[in-house]
Amino acid sequence: MPVLTGIDVLGIQRYVFASSRLRDALAASWLVHRATSGDGELEQSGGDVVLDSGGNATIIFPSEAPARDFAAKYTRRLHESAPGLEVVVAHRSYAPGGLAEALGRLQIDLACTKIERIPSAPQLGLSVTASCRITGLPAIGLDPQEPGLPLSRMVLRWRDSDVRRESLAQRWDWFLPSLRERDHEFPDVIDDMGRTFGDTSLIGIVHIDGNGIGQQIEEWRRRCVGSSLPDDAVHSELRDWSRRLDKAGRDVLKTVVERVRGAVQSDQNGPQMTGGVADLAFNLKRGQTGRILLPLRPVLLGGDDLTFLCDGRIALDLAETALDAFSVEIPHLGRISACAGVALVPAHTPFDRAYELADALCGSAKRRRRERTDTGSWIDWHIGAPHPGEGIGGLRARSYQHRSKLQLTCRPYRLGAKAGERETWRWLSQTVLGTTSNGFRGELWSQHRNKLKSLAQIVREGPDGVKRARSTWTAAAGLTWPEDLGDTGFFDGIRTPLLDAAELLDLHLPLARESSP
Repeated sequence: MPVLTGIDVLGIQRYVFASSRLRDALAASWLVHRATSGDGELEQSGGDVVLDSGGNATIIFPSEAPARDFAAKYTRRLHESAPGLEVVVAHRSYAPGGLAEALGRLQIDLACTKIERIPSAPQLGLSVTASCRITGLPAIGLDPQEPGLPLSRMVLRWRDSDVRRESLAQRWDWFLPSLRERDHEFPDVIDDMGRTFGDTSLIGIVHIDGNGIGQQIEEWRRRCVGSSLPDDAVHSELRDWSRRLDKAGRDVLKTVVERVRGAVQSDQNGPQMTGGVADLAFNLKRGQTGRILLPLRPVLLGGDDLTFLCDGRIALDLAETALDAFSVEIPHLGRISACAGVALVPAHTPFDRAYELADALCGSAKRRRRERTDTGSWIDWHIGAPHPGEGIGGLRARSYQHRSKLQLTCRPYRLGAKAGERETWRWLSQTVLGTTSNGFRGELWSQHRNKLKSLAQIVREGPDGVKRARSTWTAAAGLTWPEDLGDTGFFDGIRTPLLDAAELLDLHLPLARESSP
């Protein structure tokens, strides 16, 4: 009787972002990728790998014996090759014609295995006098690059020369031109990611996650069961949509990389990242090979889940680009979309905190999307690091709630199809912050930047305060703003995008010329 074997990697983000070094995160990400990759640890499984992305894998074995033999050898190999990485494995046998139903039961088995498993509780530190400087786990050796720095087995594996070489090169080479034609490369140090020294440098952590993909997969499975689809047809469709979904994630990242590469210009002063706002252009560095270091570094990619780091000034533009590219048709599943969370944090903020913020912001965008019963993409962002343990609700209440009623932000925003669609991200970016006559980056407002900066305080006076200030500015300097903002800049008397626009005025760099709404 054939057997389905499911693998689910636990705590991927916790594992990848346990260190504050970018190179460590890249190495950990590569190990996660290999753990459930058909050309990695699953290459010699002896079964038919039908799904292998995003820290999940599904394999079909002819019987239970080879499935359990594989599981024993696989978990042992992981213990050696990726110490600290935890996985759960479940098996589900099925009769001929029952593949679709078995796929659903396998997910239940994996969920039960996660709950019922007994976490290992070794006596860490017994007879050990030194702790790892990165993770706090018992140290078993010293960093070969920094003698005297005690490290745990997990971190030593990340910094193994073979792992470092593979993770910094082959893992992401597909997203750049061939080596002979290549004139750009990804940085592996935060300080090389377009930072402008002397200014407050922000790094963007962008997390993209598909909307309801699991539900679409479950609907497909139920259709297969309801129509009594033969196993070979289920197998074929499963392979079709899993490969296409995996390709969709790669295509999204490829689009993001090409957008960054297309905005790089070089002159006598060296390479620069340019866009629709000349004052926000910034210089780029060259690596040891002489190639230009892009202000972008992919970290995680698995199907509909994507995380990358970039210079904070281009983070929102790249998030928009990724969401646009994610709207594609997947065979047997239908059209998919995604939401984005963008954490704009000071450079060298601990990765785990920065990622948690980006993930929470993505979740906030998804919640608003569900509340509005919308089918499109949404985006949410925050500038600065939150207080330890602070959620999005507490953060917004502390920073953007005034007089218990006024909401000084409209985040999260629906992406929107065009710049003229009010209360969308494109409307905020291209119309409110546009370069037209009444846009905040237009010629007239650019001569009165002090008034724009004062909006951050004026909005706290509510609609009446904004209306008075705007009337004064219009009479004195002829300043007008987009008609959609009305006289007060508040929607329903309680929500306003003015503070959002003021915060992004000197931060958000659109990489392409803005079009008129």
